[in-house]
Amino acid sequence: MSGTPVPTSERWKPLRAGLVDMFYYDAEEFRFHDGRLLLRGNNGTGKSKVLALTLPFLLDGELSPHRVEPDGDRQKRMEWNLLLGGKHPHPERLGYTWLEFGRRHPDGTAEYRTLGCGLKAVKDRGIVRHWFFVTTRRVGADLSLVSETGVSLTREKLREAVDGHGIVYDRASDYRRAVDDALFGLGEHRYEALVNLLIQLRQPQLSKKPDERLLSRALTEALPPLSPALITTVAEAFRGLDEERDALRALEEAHKAATDFLGHYTRYARIAAKRKAAGPRLTQSKYEHLNRDLAEAEARFAAAETELAEAGGLLEGLAAEKTRLDARRNALEASPEMRDARRIEEMGEEVRRRASYATRLEHDRDGLTGEAARRQSRAETTRARADEDEASFGAVRDRSAALAAAAGCGTAHAEAMAGWETGPAGARRDTGALADERSRALAELDRLMAAVTAARTRLETATAEAERLRGELQAAAERIAAAEAETRAGAAELLDAPATYPAGLAEIRLAGPGAGRARSLIHIRRRRRSGASRRREATHPRTKSNNTTTN
Repeated sequence: MSGTPVPTSERWKPLRAGLVDMFYYDAEEFRFHDGRLLLRGNNGTGKSKVLALTLPFLLDGELSPHRVEPDGDRQKRMEWNLLLGGKHPHPERLGYTWLEFGRRHPDGTAEYRTLGCGLKAVKDRGIVRHWFFVTTRRVGADLSLVSETGVSLTREKLREAVDGHGIVYDRASDYRRAVDDALFGLGEHRYEALVNLLIQLRQPQLSKKPDERLLSRALTEALPPLSPALITTVAEAFRGLDEERDALRALEEAHKAATDFLGHYTRYARIAAKRKAAGPRLTQSKYEHLNRDLAEAEARFAAAETELAEAGGLLEGLAAEKTRLDARRNALEASPEMRDARRIEEMGEEVRRRASYATRLEHDRDGLTGEAARRQSRAETTRARADEDEASFGAVRDRSAALAAAAGCGTAHAEAMAGWETGPAGARRDTGALADERSRALAELDRLMAAVTAARTRLETATAEAERLRGELQAAAERIAAAEAETRAGAAELLDAPATYPAGLAEIRLAGPGAGRARSLIHIRRRRRSGASRRREATHPRTKSNNTTTN
C-alpha cells in the first residue's frame, strides 16, 4: 500500500478517483487533497469527462445523459464514452470508473470504501450491461480491475475479486441504498434530494445564468422533509389549545388532590410498611443466616475436597510404593537365599508340629489319669448316695402309706407299692395315676367352691339392688301423695277465695290524682299477703304428714 493516500479526518472524504479503459484513458488515477480535486488543462482534454464519469454519477448510478453530463445534453449517450462514436478500434469495450473514500477512527485505524461502476458497450447496441460495486478493498492495493493480460475484469471476475469484502449490484436503486448506508445514513428520500442538488449545482457557468426557481426548488428538495404526522400533530395542537387549558386545570386540581391524598397515604403506608416489614426482615435475617451457613458449608466442602485430593495423592503414592514393594518381594522370593530360608522354615515348622504332637500326647495321658481318678471318686460317692437313698426310700414309703390312709386310698396305695420291688416302673405309674386322680378331685372341688362363692356374691348384689329399688319406690309414692295433698289444698283455696276476699279488704280514702292507683296497690298487697298466709298454713300440715310417713 506504499504510495496510496491515507485518511486524516474522522469524516468520510474522497481520496482517489480513477478510470479504467474509459474515454481516452487506459488506466488513470486522480488523487484528492483533503477531499478536494483540481483539474487543469486546455479545452478538450477531458476535464468535464472525468467529472461526468465520477461525481455525482458514482453517487447516483443513473446512466441518463441529462444526469451524467454537466451540461445536461441528452445527445451525449454513455456508450460514446466507451466506443468514442465509432473511433475505437474494437466493436465492443468494457471499462470501469471508481471513487475511493476514507476516514480515520479515534483509535487511529483507517477505514476505506471504494465505489465503482462497470460498463460494457457494443457497437450499434449501446450499453448492453452495467453493474455497480461497493467494497472495503482499495484499487491498486488489494483489488485490481484489470486482469494479468491487461483486460478489464468481467462482472463474474469482479464478484470473485470482492467476495467477502463487498457486494456487486445490478440495480441502481440497490446501489444507491448501499452507498447511503455506507457513507451518509440519510435515508432514501434525503439521499435522493442530495444527489439532485449536486446535479443542479455542478452545471457549467451556473453564476452567469442562474435559474433562481430551479435552484430554490433544488435547495428546498435537499432539505429533510417534514413528517406528515408532525404537521398533523401541530395542527391538532393549535385546534385543541382550549381543551388543553381545561385539561391542564383539571390536571392541576387532580394533582393537588392526589398530593393531599399522597400525604395521608404516605403516613398510612409508612405505618403499614413498618407492620408488614417484620416478616420480610425476619425472612431476610434467616436468609443471611442461611447464606452464612451455606458459605461455611461450601468452605468445609472445599476443604474436604482438598483433603480428598490430598488423600487421593497419598493413596496413589502408597499404591506406587506397594507396587514397588511387591516387585521387591517377588524378586526376593525368587532368589536362592529365599528358597533356602523357605526350606529352613519348613523344617522348623515340621519340628514345631512334632513337638506340638508330643505335647498333645502328654496332655491326653494326664487327662486320662485324672479321668480315672474322677470316675473312681464318683463311684464311691454314688455308692454312698445309694445307701442314703435306700434309707430315705423306706421313710418316704411309710409316710406315703400314712398319707394314703388319711386320704382314704390306703388299699390302692398298698397295692401299687406291692409291686415296687418287682416292677418299679409299674408301681411308679400306678402311684402317679392315683395321685393324678386325687388332684383332679381336688381341682373339681375347688371349682365348685369358686362357683358357690360367685353365686353368693351375685345374690348379695341382687338383694342390695332390690332394697335400693324398694326405697326409691317408697319415696316416689310419698312424693305422689304430697302432690295430691297440695293439689286438694289449692283447689279448696280457689273455692274459698271468692267468699273470703271482700272480708279482707279495707277502704282508705285518698285525695289527689294518684288516689285510685294507691287504693289498687293496697288491695293487691293485702290480697297477696292473705294468699301467702293461706299457702303457709296448707304447707305446714303437708310437711308434718311427710315427716310422719318417712318415720
